[in-house]
Amino acid sequence: MFDFFKESFDYKTFFLALMLGGIGLLAVNSATYNSGMHDFFYKDLLWQSIGIIVAFSIMFSSNRFVENSAYFFYAVTILLLMFVLVAGKKVASHTSWLGILGVGGQPSELAKVATILTLSKYLSDKGTERPQWQVVMISAGIVGLPMLLTMLQPDLGTTIVYTAIFFPILFWAGLPPIVVVALVAPLAIVIAEFTGTAVLIITVIAFGVLFFLLSRKKLFAVTLSFVAVSFGLFMEYFYKKILATHQQKRIQIFLNPNLDPQGAGYNALQARVAIGSGGLFGKGYLHGAQTQLRFVPARWTDFIFTVIGEEFGFVGAGVTLLVFGALFFRGIRIAELVKTKFASLSAIGITSVLLFHVFINIGMNINLAPIVGIPLPFISYGGSSILADWMMVGILLNFYAHRKEH
Repeated sequence: MFDFFKESFDYKTFFLALMLGGIGLLAVNSATYNSGMHDFFYKDLLWQSIGIIVAFSIMFSSNRFVENSAYFFYAVTILLLMFVLVAGKKVASHTSWLGILGVGGQPSELAKVATILTLSKYLSDKGTERPQWQVVMISAGIVGLPMLLTMLQPDLGTTIVYTAIFFPILFWAGLPPIVVVALVAPLAIVIAEFTGTAVLIITVIAFGVLFFLLSRKKLFAVTLSFVAVSFGLFMEYFYKKILATHQQKRIQIFLNPNLDPQGAGYNALQARVAIGSGGLFGKGYLHGAQTQLRFVPARWTDFIFTVIGEEFGFVGAGVTLLVFGALFFRGIRIAELVKTKFASLSAIGITSVLLFHVFINIGMNINLAPIVGIPLPFISYGGSSILADWMMVGILLNFYAHRKEH
């Protein structure tokens, strides 16, 4: 056992995750201290503990356990997502919760982990040596199924996380740059549509130039440009006709929170005030006015970064980001160290999802991203998300422990 921890235990990754969990406990304690909901702190402590146990259980499993269980894990989560649509519990306008024996959970959090493993398993199998378009289509199906089921809940935040699984894993798998650009282009054009006509035109021209530079067949480049623009126009229709009114309003408020400062824009404005008021060193633990006087809603979940920013200031927020950065570096490093393609692809997928969560969540808090309900890994309160975070850490620890094995 001692030899294992000396040679095979990735203490850097584990302690970075543990530091983030500790920051989360401090923040949740402060966020719930004067709210009459301090039970969330003890629940958070429980879930962090369960998560650590799960991480160690995965770490000590055999080198092929994670890979061999990928398809089964995926099938189970798909069934759970289907069951949610039939018998799920509605919370905050989302039918995304399942209650079993008095314990609630979100299968969509576990589905993200299952999708990472399944896509990595498919791309690493020798049987996938087939035309690129087939690989892309099958990969899109693997990611698209849980994505669609999550969208139907409807949970826009978790839905967009699947893009952070699809693109990075395909890129790391060796897909040609033009294919990756072709997949990213529609998403970028959709974002540009909401920013303004000038930005949209510049984005379309930029991708058109990229297609011409990367493709030897100019007709193919024109076709890709046409498809990307068409998808962007379809998404405008999707926005107007399919997205719920409150989801449309979130996007509008993201572009201009002052449109409804006492309503939909309230969260974004109060979060920005809280973080800005923290200054360099913060107001002190349990002394943040915005936090303790409950001006910021959802301050122990989506807006927990405001607690860190207000009470620990720029320094505390900076340290938190540095710890996240170090964890991302470890994920990429593990992807480089391991000898199997499955482990390498999975490590990149895990790192990408965690990075995407951090980028969007903190972006929500400082008005650089729309409010879509994405938790801050290890820090936001939420049993399902914390469990999923520690599962991903456990998988990284398992890969590191077996990094020399083929």
